Amino acid sequence: MANGGVYLEIDVSDLKDRINTLKSAMKPKQFERAMYGIFRETGNRVKKILGEDVPQDYMVTKTQVRKTVGSPRLTSSGLGVGCSIPIRGARRGIGPGRDSYSASGSARGWESKTKKYRVKAKILRSTASTLPAAASGYGGYPPFRNTLATKLNNQTYTGTGDNVQRRPIEKMAGIAIPQMPMNRSQEEVQWDIKMFMERRMDNRLQALIRNGK
Repeated sequence: MANGGVYLEIDVSDLKDRINTLKSAMKPKQFERAMYGIFRETGNRVKKILGEDVPQDYMVTKTQVRKTVGSPRLTSSGLGVGCSIPIRGARRGIGPGRDSYSASGSARGWESKTKKYRVKAKILRSTASTLPAAASGYGGYPPFRNTLATKLNNQTYTGTGDNVQRRPIEKMAGIAIPQMPMNRSQEEVQWDIKMFMERRMDNRLQALIRNGK
């Protein structure tokens, strides 16, 4: 699966015996068609698998996850059959809103920049994440949420300059959905994809035994 230049690789080395059985029992073109079908069916299943697995770890819905998953792109050549699936989605805000993680910790007006408090984001299902006191990826300034500034919509921001009251600000963001299958959900996603492919291979072997093709 592909998220820009990032790939989630599925290790199917333990399916080698099944693949070799199919290969030895079929003519080359027949085997190529069989593997193409198996990859196509597995690729089409990925959207459902991600929609089920990722929300178990992250505070996102099945629908939100599935919307980021594109159609499988299959290739077939002398090197074999391959499948890549584009997964696209922007990083999510930290605060209220459909495309954001819920957050706690805030202050009113200028106190949001001067008062000592910590912003927490509900990104993981298991626990709330406390944002670092200094946002290193944003210049090292503390995150803040200003509940009086309606234009900021209670989202989490951080300053990018030296003047506490006049410094420019930048909206902070949490992990994007396409990153989730490569992080906390990776093991379960890999397992479920591989198990689905294994079942499709077994079905193809059974069809070969029953029908001879």
